[in-house]
Amino acid sequence: MTKFMLVLSLILLSSIVGVFVFPQFTQRSDSARAADIMLVNIPAVVHGFQKSSQLPDGDLYLLPNPMQLAISDAPEGAELFTPNVNTFGADPLTFGALQNTTPQGLSLSTPSEKVSAVTCAESIWDGNLVIAGTSGTVGDKVRLFLQTTDGKPGPEIALFTLAPHGVMVTKLHKDLMLFVDNRYATGPAIPQGDFIAYSAAAGESGQRTGLLTLAWPMMKMSELEGCFRFGVEIERAETFGMTSVVVTDIVVNRNTVPGDENLKGVGLLRSVLGGFPTGVPCKPECPFSAQEPPLPPQPNPGGGQGGECNTICYRSPQYFKLNIDSLPRGTVIIGGVNFNRPVSTTDKRRIELALRGGFTPLQQLNQEFVAAQLNLLNAGGDGSPRVFYVLEGPLTCYNLNFDPITLSNGFVLSPDSLLKDVYREARQSIFSNNVQDQIAMTKILDLLNGNNPQNVCHRN
Repeated sequence: MTKFMLVLSLILLSSIVGVFVFPQFTQRSDSARAADIMLVNIPAVVHGFQKSSQLPDGDLYLLPNPMQLAISDAPEGAELFTPNVNTFGADPLTFGALQNTTPQGLSLSTPSEKVSAVTCAESIWDGNLVIAGTSGTVGDKVRLFLQTTDGKPGPEIALFTLAPHGVMVTKLHKDLMLFVDNRYATGPAIPQGDFIAYSAAAGESGQRTGLLTLAWPMMKMSELEGCFRFGVEIERAETFGMTSVVVTDIVVNRNTVPGDENLKGVGLLRSVLGGFPTGVPCKPECPFSAQEPPLPPQPNPGGGQGGECNTICYRSPQYFKLNIDSLPRGTVIIGGVNFNRPVSTTDKRRIELALRGGFTPLQQLNQEFVAAQLNLLNAGGDGSPRVFYVLEGPLTCYNLNFDPITLSNGFVLSPDSLLKDVYREARQSIFSNNVQDQIAMTKILDLLNGNNPQNVCHRN
């Protein structure tokens, strides 16, 4: 009997010690860390073919492969979690995620630490996310950024700084529009410098914002267009607390391939039945081999997969001036006109004045840059798969030969640069009003356009 009581006492003591020594694990755990790489799944969706007045861009359809944010050498306190009532205060559908999707979250709790996560190369249409913070997170930062396909720094998308009771929009790319709880991106947008208040309790994550929608520009000359790696970074301040981010979904661009029109998808917004494009426009270039790339790219209209010689016909400013009544439909940017906002090609007076050129560096740049934009419009303009791949091709495809040029922002333009770099830097020289850059870009564009007034291709 004495031996039995002793054994029973040891069992009870072990149980009590176990309660205090071994914590109860919740769904927020770092068990998702695999080897040295952590992967955060983001639902990837695409607009369908069927348009309506309620859905002018079409319904959204879930693609089979999610985008994956990869984290190398994650610091202590970096955790993946499944958003639910305990971890984030609600199920994903309640805070703005799409039906039938399963987004994951990333959090960081260790003071003065930083965690960065990057995807494979993608072409993005829109992005949606929610930010949450516990007490002690004032001063924490959430940064959204792009990298080139080879991992070099690309455009900064946005920077949010956590504040008491919400987040500040510290930085926002000039070509982006930000909306709160407005997935359709209609009505007034949130500007840089505004404060976004927390809108709900977020369980273990503290308080959270509403759904933040970043609407990408629908202009082919924006530096945000093309193939980039997308990144999210959380940077903690010196105090104890936890900042979390849930990217609910990324709307991506896809090319139409045979059979897409016959797909029987169910839309995630309005349950519209129909097809949607599935052709991957970007090479599956990933920062880490552990990431699962998207499905293999489909052949593009030029026979390549980007970075190859898909070319278009370049005609001169003189040709377009002589054919002012037959301009392609669309918009162009003319430096110093309409506050540097796009001008419709139906505004023949402004287009013709720009094509005449002049004596100032800006007038000379406008002459060549407007012609270059008209050449893109002739090839299909916005949304054209052909133009997409053309812009991703190098200048060597046009047999351009010039010495490398270092612009005022440090960018080096050479024959190995991409065609989209020329359009981006020409546009930037207008916005920055940098005379030397305008002179340099005029020379490059003149090499492309030529000066033949006849209907012949100078470069193709």
